[in-house]
Amino acid sequence: MRIRPFEPDDVPGVAALWRYWFHDKVLATAPELEAWAHRVYVERPGGDPDVPSLVADDGAGRVVGFVGATTTPVVLDGVPATLAGVFPSVVAPDAPTTVAAFLLRKFLAGPQAITVSDGGHVKFERIWEALGGHVAPTASLRWMKVLRPAALGADAAIGRRGWGSVTAPVWRPVAAGADALARRALPWRFGTAWLDDGGVRKVPTLPSELRAEPITPRTFADAVAHVHARTRLRVDYSPDYLAWLFGAMAQLSSQGRFETALLRTPDGAPCGWWVAYLRPGAISRVFALDADDRQLDAVVDQLFARADAAGVGGLIGRLDPKLRRPMAARGTFTHNGGSRQLVHARDASLRDDALLGRLAFSRLEGENWYWWGLTAANVTERSS
Repeated sequence: MRIRPFEPDDVPGVAALWRYWFHDKVLATAPELEAWAHRVYVERPGGDPDVPSLVADDGAGRVVGFVGATTTPVVLDGVPATLAGVFPSVVAPDAPTTVAAFLLRKFLAGPQAITVSDGGHVKFERIWEALGGHVAPTASLRWMKVLRPAALGADAAIGRRGWGSVTAPVWRPVAAGADALARRALPWRFGTAWLDDGGVRKVPTLPSELRAEPITPRTFADAVAHVHARTRLRVDYSPDYLAWLFGAMAQLSSQGRFETALLRTPDGAPCGWWVAYLRPGAISRVFALDADDRQLDAVVDQLFARADAAGVGGLIGRLDPKLRRPMAARGTFTHNGGSRQLVHARDASLRDDALLGRLAFSRLEGENWYWWGLTAANVTERSS
């Protein structure tokens, strides 16, 4: 067995491992998974060639292990550097389980300044910690804003049984009536109202003085550089990469309608943004939510108002430390379900800053968003 950099010809082998572990336990490639692996690991622009994904092969060319990596340029202490996002190692069922550890150990020894991952399973997290990585405590939690509890519950229950399209004419009006009652009784918990520090209910005035506009690659790159100009580490986005990223994310129709917003102050300065999928009556995922500290509350209100207007059942996102107070004031729930944020850096001060949420990166970096494309692929025996 040898460990070497990933090459485009390895795509079918990677797709086969993905299919086995994340779909139907069949160790065979599938066209949709091949297309997604090619998009993420071959077509993705702007990567660092010195920090490649790694494969383990059996010496005869068969891929028996894979650790997928996406790299993003960052500015660290004013100097260009690389942030790497890692997809948890996958290993062929007939290969030694130690292959996963060998792959990750070699990857973490690379030249990147910091490596992050959203985990995925307990064994991978244990390997990560054994190799000197850490779990970010607050950023491993999720915040959830429930806007329509009845619709959300019905969507979850019916969706598991595959009855949605048949029973929708019945359950949707019933859920809408129940939600109207719940929102009237508890506007703080299930609406867009919020509580100030004295416990007084407030209703945000929207539109606020902030002006919202759809994100473009150029405006987003400029906004991140402006808002995080004094942050120790910030992502150094290129417009070409962002055009690819947003185009790929927009194709994940299973998650809902892909929407973005950049917020500006009255003088035109960028002050915050959000990137999310909005699904009427269902849970909707937020992949980026950030702002200047002075405008964070207003940006959160804008996101919640837009989601409410779109009929979203609920929003879910990562609880970055700076979001703790505004989310608590707005009646969100906090839970520890799902994967955890993992961090590895040889520089102890950089590691600590990452664990404390002092660095400026989001779920747009790493594997969290493209995981949903992998799992949504239509894989059947006929595709092998």
